[in-house]
Amino acid sequence: MRPSIGRAFRRDRRGGVAIIFGLTLVPLLGFTGLATDYAKSVLVKRRLELAIDSAALAAVRRTVDVLNEGKQTQAAAIAAGEAEGRAYLTAQSQRIIDSALDTAEVTVAVSGATITSQTRYAAGVPTVFARLFGVDSFAVGGASGASMTLPPYVNVHVLLDISQSMGIGATAADQDIIRNMQVRRFSGSGSWVGSNGCAFGCHIVQSEFKSNDPRYPTKSTYDMAHDNGARMRIDVVRDAVGKLATSLLGQEDKHYQVAIHTFHSSFDTPLALTGTAATASTAIAKLATSTREGGTNAHVAFRSLQSLIGTPGDGLSPDKAKAIVVLMTDGTEDTQMEYPDHDGITWDPNFVYFEPTAGDWGGKIQSFDPRMCQPLKDKGVRVIAVNTKYLVPAQDSNAKFTAIKDWLHTYIDRNMAACVSAAGDYYDASSPADIDRAVEQIISSIAKPLALTH
Repeated sequence: MRPSIGRAFRRDRRGGVAIIFGLTLVPLLGFTGLATDYAKSVLVKRRLELAIDSAALAAVRRTVDVLNEGKQTQAAAIAAGEAEGRAYLTAQSQRIIDSALDTAEVTVAVSGATITSQTRYAAGVPTVFARLFGVDSFAVGGASGASMTLPPYVNVHVLLDISQSMGIGATAADQDIIRNMQVRRFSGSGSWVGSNGCAFGCHIVQSEFKSNDPRYPTKSTYDMAHDNGARMRIDVVRDAVGKLATSLLGQEDKHYQVAIHTFHSSFDTPLALTGTAATASTAIAKLATSTREGGTNAHVAFRSLQSLIGTPGDGLSPDKAKAIVVLMTDGTEDTQMEYPDHDGITWDPNFVYFEPTAGDWGGKIQSFDPRMCQPLKDKGVRVIAVNTKYLVPAQDSNAKFTAIKDWLHTYIDRNMAACVSAAGDYYDASSPADIDRAVEQIISSIAKPLALTH
C-alpha cells in the first residue's frame, strides 16, 4: 500500500539546505547592508574629523594674523577667525561624498597671549540598505580644538662696545695684515712709508698720520686696514648685530623692536627703538670704533641705559613690552683716552675703579664689574652678554696685554657670566664663527616660532 502524499512530504529530507538558505537570505543581506552603511558612516566621520581639525587650526591662524596686523580690534580678529573656520569646515565637508552637514560651529577665545578655538559639527550620512529597516541616515558628530600662544612684545637693546680695542684684527691673519701694512707717517715737512707695526686699526687719527702733503690725504689706520682687506673685531660684531636686528624685525608677528646703544668712554644711542628693518640696517651699517676718547667706561653706559629703559611689562601689548639687553664687549674697561685734535693721552675722569687693576703709563685696565647689571635685572630686564674676548696680539707684550693674558681674563670671564639673568644667557665668543654662532643662539632664545597645537 503506497503512503499518502502528505506523509511522504513530511518524510522527504531532500532540498532542506536550499529551503533554509532561502529563509535566511533576506536577514543576511540586511545585516550585510547594515555593515556596509555603518562602514561608510565611519569613513565619512573620519574625513569630517580631519576637516574640523583643520578648521580649528585655520580659525586660530586667521585670528593671529589679524591681531598681528594691528589694524583691528580683538573682537574683529575673533570674528574673522570664526568666519575663517566656518568657511573652511563648510568647504571641506562639501568635498566629502555622502555627507550632509547639519551643524558647523566655530568659536575663538583670546586669553592673555593664548588664542584658542573650538569646533563642533553634526552631520547625517544617508544609508542604502538600512532603509529596508526604516533607517534613512546615520548621525555622526564630533569636536576639536586648537591653541596658539603668541610670543610677547619685546624691546631688544643692543649695548655695543666700540672702544679702540674693538679695532683689533678679527683673526691672526687679519692682525698680520694690519701689523705689516705699509703706512705713511708725517713729521715736519716730510713723510716716509713703513710697516704699521701694530695689530690694531686705530680710528682716532694720531699726529704721525696727519698729512702735511696735499698729495696724501689724512687717514686713520682703521681706514687703512679696510683698504688692505683686513677685518677687525668691530666688523664682525657689526655683522652679528645686523643679523640679530634683521632676524627679529623680520618676524611675521611684528612683536619686536630693536635699539642700538654704543659705548667707549662715552655713551650714545645711534638707533632708538624701531620696528623697521630698513631703519635699523642703515644705522647698523655706520657702526665703527670711536673717533675720539676711545677708552672703555661700561659704568657710564649702564647708568645711561638704566635711565633709558623703563620698567618692562608683561609683553601682552606694545606699550607693555618686555625688555632685553644684549651686551657685546670684550669685558675690559680702560681709562686711556685720546683726541684727534691734540696729542697725548689723558685718563677718563669719570672712571669707576674696580679691583684688581693693571696698567702702565697710558692708564689702567680692569675687568667688567657685574654689579653694573643688577639694577636692570632688579626691574625685570633680561640681560644677555656676549664676551667677545679681548684678543691679545701675539707679538705685543706691554703691561696691559700681559695682565689680560696671564690673569685678568679669568676675572673678565667670571664677571661677565655674573652679569646675565640666567646661565644660558652668557656666551663666550673668541672667533668670528663663535660670535656668529652666539648671535644665532640668542635669536633662537628670543624669537621662538609660533606653534599650533590641537
